[in-house]
Amino acid sequence: MKNNFLKSIFLLVTSAVTLSSCVGDDDYVIPTLNVPLFSEGFETNWNDWTKISVTGSQEWRLDTQYGNPGSCAVMSGFASGSNNVNEDWLISPEIDLSSVEGAVLKFQTASRFSGNPLEIKISTDYTAGNPNTATWTNLSATLDTNTAAYVWTNSGNIDISSFTGGNVHIAFKYTSTSTASTTWEVDNILILKN
Repeated sequence: MKNNFLKSIFLLVTSAVTLSSCVGDDDYVIPTLNVPLFSEGFETNWNDWTKISVTGSQEWRLDTQYGNPGSCAVMSGFASGSNNVNEDWLISPEIDLSSVEGAVLKFQTASRFSGNPLEIKISTDYTAGNPNTATWTNLSATLDTNTAAYVWTNSGNIDISSFTGGNVHIAFKYTSTSTASTTWEVDNILILKN
């Protein structure tokens, strides 16, 4: 996916330069491309992501088969034939938003089985370790609500402009109980200049 994205950018820039060489400077303006400030498709590895299990023995893992397409991050509290109590965080690397005044976050989720919704959070003061010691703001997103089948669902454009001007972390917080454990999948995370 990343290779296709880079090829598309190369072709757009090449086309723009070719077209602009045929006309005067006043006749053509090269379009500005909205290159992502951050992107993650979980296609190669995710060593720069922080996976923290606060409660429970289940953890976020990389699924190399059921992403959209390819790989994705997945978490479930269901194991050994039963539901388990869990609190697990998947935290992005530090994302530099210091050079922009506006930004939007978007991603995709898929889920199955009933249980707690996935929580999406943003922080300007998380550094490392237990995420519960940092200040997190909840973000509102559209999530997959089909409990019978995995349906990749677009989150919509989530305005995070109030967090620009510095560095942030994005987190996906998973919780499950001894009676309900939704399986959540996350893929195709983008932050774009707004």
